[in-house]
Amino acid sequence: MMYDVAVVNYERPLESLRKAVDLAGGLGGVSRDSKVFIKPNFCLWHEGVDFPKYGVLTTARMIEDIVILLREHGVKDITILEGVIEIERGPESVLQLVAKGMGLDILAERYGVKMIDVLKGSFARVTAGDVTLSVNRDLLDADYVINMPVLKTHTQAMVSFGIKNLKGVLNIASRKKCHNADRSIDLDYHLAKLPGMLSPSLTILDGIYTLERGPLYTGRAHRSNIIVASKDLISADKVGATILGFAPETIPYIALAAKDNGRPTDLSDVNIRGEVDIKTALKPHKWEFEQNESGDLPLFFERAGIKGLTYPQADKTMCTYCSALIYYVIWGILMAENRDRPFDDIEILHGKVYEPTEGHKHTLLVGQCQVKKNGENQLINHCVKVKGCPPSKRDLLEAYRELGIELPDNFMDLMVKIPDIFVRRYVDQPEFDEAFYRIQ
Repeated sequence: MMYDVAVVNYERPLESLRKAVDLAGGLGGVSRDSKVFIKPNFCLWHEGVDFPKYGVLTTARMIEDIVILLREHGVKDITILEGVIEIERGPESVLQLVAKGMGLDILAERYGVKMIDVLKGSFARVTAGDVTLSVNRDLLDADYVINMPVLKTHTQAMVSFGIKNLKGVLNIASRKKCHNADRSIDLDYHLAKLPGMLSPSLTILDGIYTLERGPLYTGRAHRSNIIVASKDLISADKVGATILGFAPETIPYIALAAKDNGRPTDLSDVNIRGEVDIKTALKPHKWEFEQNESGDLPLFFERAGIKGLTYPQADKTMCTYCSALIYYVIWGILMAENRDRPFDDIEILHGKVYEPTEGHKHTLLVGQCQVKKNGENQLINHCVKVKGCPPSKRDLLEAYRELGIELPDNFMDLMVKIPDIFVRRYVDQPEFDEAFYRIQ
């Protein structure tokens, strides 16, 4: 059996997406009475702070265009559904902030579109093979699901397209379960089971902007003007990987998902429709932040002159909660007032599998999983713990004081402004247009 995947250039609003959807087989299966859900990729929002959205979030342009196409088809019951983990709860959820910031609330007024926060709904246990996860009930009850991720790489999963985007409809416990410490049933293993639990009616990869070293704005965005559309989730992801420079069989969870479904891991069962050469359209996108030659420090730390520190590469066992704090861990090192002098032989451990190395003066354990695993390890001379799930920013500040890492007095205020540093990358480059992220 061959599966159609449309790959077209984005050239103008609505018509480019219409072309991609038509080439992928159209909106067959949708009726006026269908309950349609759209699952975009909204992984974060910074309220009141300018931050680059390019390649990080699904564009408002693509979302409005698919809503218009659905309305032209007579569909009235349209819902945008997303589940963004909130590290710190505020008066408004992250999804509410996204809706306000991107003008998605205008879609409610203009087309009657509803918004549902995955994490405020109920869940049903769904099993695929030997994996059981809790999936949002609203999505399971939908008549038609449109999966709309971004075309980007990912520092844990290598790439993040349609399959990875479905992780956002799981409850928090299931998301943590995906980051299993057992390498035989790790993140890739769990992601590969998602196509067996959820089968989107249509997958659209938004590649107006693509992102390398994603999934967040710390990566590098590119204006790529590509739309991928398919009624087959696995095929869309195999093509997405190829566009970003990866043979699909080298992406563990895509290869596993294909095998689980009796499919080849390469493109031999995929029929490309459209004018784009998927193997030459873009320059290969990088996915990981490299370590130095000895492997004990991120290359960007070494280039910044950081010494007296051991810091392993982030692995697949770190969940979103610790990933959010690692952002503060890293910037604390880079902003330390004594960063130009060697630190006092500090080893920093995170995730679920790393173990201490004998002989270091100090070992910082980041997150509850590390504290449980290594809190009593006899190889540690001086153990400093940042407990909790999510781990506490306040505890991190105390830990840095104990370790002699001298943070600026206004460190937390400076952290709020960090996104602006990454915005500057795209200033005076007209191809980076914020209008793609705002409903007009």
